[in-house]
Amino acid sequence: MFTILIQPASPHRPSQPTLIRRALRPPFLRSGAQPGDLPAASSTVGGKPMSFELSFVFLLTLVALVLFVTERMRVDLVALLTMAALLPTGILTPAEGLSGFSNEATVTIAAMFVLSRALHRTGSLKHIATHLGRLYAYDARLATAAMMLGVAAMSAFINNVAVVAIMLPVLLGVSRANGINPSKIMMPLSFAAIFGGTCTLVGTSTNILISGLLTDLNQPAMNMFEMTLVGLLFLIAGTGYMLTVGDAILPDRDNPDYRRSDSETQPYLTELRFAPDYPDIGKTPNIILGGTEATLLAMIRDDEVLDDPDDRPLKPGDILRISAPATVVRDLLDTVGVTSLADPQPEPDDHQPMELIEVVIAPDAAVVGRSLGESGFARYHPARVLALRRSADTVVDQLLDVPIQGGDVLLIQAMPGQVPLLQDSPDFIVVSEIGLWEFKHAFTLPVIAALLAVILLAAFGVAPIVTLASAAAVLVVLIGVISIEEAYEAIDWQVIFLLGGLIPLGIALEKTGGVTMLANATLALVGDFGPRVILTTFFLVTMAMTAIISNQATAVLITPVAVSAAISLGVDPRPFVFAIVFGASASFASPVGYHTNVMVYSAGGYRYMDFVRVGIPLSLLFLVVAAFVIPWYWPL
Repeated sequence: MFTILIQPASPHRPSQPTLIRRALRPPFLRSGAQPGDLPAASSTVGGKPMSFELSFVFLLTLVALVLFVTERMRVDLVALLTMAALLPTGILTPAEGLSGFSNEATVTIAAMFVLSRALHRTGSLKHIATHLGRLYAYDARLATAAMMLGVAAMSAFINNVAVVAIMLPVLLGVSRANGINPSKIMMPLSFAAIFGGTCTLVGTSTNILISGLLTDLNQPAMNMFEMTLVGLLFLIAGTGYMLTVGDAILPDRDNPDYRRSDSETQPYLTELRFAPDYPDIGKTPNIILGGTEATLLAMIRDDEVLDDPDDRPLKPGDILRISAPATVVRDLLDTVGVTSLADPQPEPDDHQPMELIEVVIAPDAAVVGRSLGESGFARYHPARVLALRRSADTVVDQLLDVPIQGGDVLLIQAMPGQVPLLQDSPDFIVVSEIGLWEFKHAFTLPVIAALLAVILLAAFGVAPIVTLASAAAVLVVLIGVISIEEAYEAIDWQVIFLLGGLIPLGIALEKTGGVTMLANATLALVGDFGPRVILTTFFLVTMAMTAIISNQATAVLITPVAVSAAISLGVDPRPFVFAIVFGASASFASPVGYHTNVMVYSAGGYRYMDFVRVGIPLSLLFLVVAAFVIPWYWPL
């Protein structure tokens, strides 16, 4: 049996809740002022009257908001101008004015951009995307559910813009191959990335930013998986909505602008050999090629053409003769364990990026009349032949034995530096460049290990996430996954400069008492209705602002206000903060409110009102979920 003694608080010693509330107060409240009181008008900041300071910061904030909404200037330029306007006033010290660039959140976000690019370069995400795409050949709704859950899982740890960039072309090809209009797939793709981003600290740059702001506000930083359970509930609610109500509202509209040109859809003949390390050994060609625009012509095993090849399990060493567009050939050859038999030359170094090029054979080319096997194409040209296309006759012979004719189109592989040499050759004409072969499969395990180390070590508090992410970003450059130039290209500098310029504005609002004034105004409007209504109000305001300005800008402006309001009420700021976290990612009713929405806007053939019709009910659903789930998980 245990006995618990409860000692009443001494009249001369503050109770524990009182001490906690004092510890959580902003600096200008710790001198004895009551929560909600503004500094006296005679107070000074930087030697100037507070009234001028406060008025100037509010005016500057209003001007910045107007410029954000009207889009008369780039958002990063507006943020930098805001920072530049603050520095000469003396409201901020030079260190405070430039603190946005040294902020842990800013550095962490930049490092995560680099890690996302490194994972992309390994090709592992593309492999997952291809498998998801095959499901659409069997059950579109089941495939959409799997796609959304898969995208959400990836977006929980990888920058969601990178995930959508990888999935978008794959799903466009899937929609073409299966007769599904992209309008039924693109919006669920974007929303799934948004859902997944709310499941972990590194899911979005906004989450990392808010965690950094909490540290600046003397609050505990967010844990890696602190939001995961609630994020999963939002994911379940959002996915369920998109598969039912959302699917019924989504337009079933074709997008002619995203139909590929004839040259892109014309089929090539190629033969592919599958090695023992091919991940789908044991599956049938029907499954392997399902959801693509490839047609199986023959299956060859031990030099024999097999009957009824569609349903025969693939074995190591088997050869599939297929007819497929160039991009499908590219994607198949980009898979581990798949090689082309069109040219018997050795495979190129997996670490070297390769270019895919279409060339037309000249009538008097030296290779005319000889087969690919006889011509030794790679001995005379710095390239390898992957596939052949002939406009008139259907090629049925083994590819290496087909005599080359003038006018044949070859799909060839070359290093980017060799492309000018091919263009200068009199033997053929370069008609198009299909795309860069940039995947480096050999680095898959090291990159995944580095990413897992960042996530797990940060989750268990071994080291700050900024330290871990920065070290991992440097590591992927040092081992050669990406070059330093690619690392610079991977970073979304608009986001970095936006944060660098706006974080000082948040500091200025706090120093001048503007945060407290805004918190008091919020409490004056809805304070009588209780903390739950105030929390819901912050979610609603954040969600509405995110639709017209960036979610990072919204987070910088609203987070300090929410923390101050919670302290004034004497409640834990945590629920209010997470209302902002989830509200900043609930941008569904506008195609321009979130990066991923912009990416799928044209690809899906959407109109602005399509997002309004689908997004407003989803936003209201999230509002209801937030009102009940957030206070349940983080008690007020």
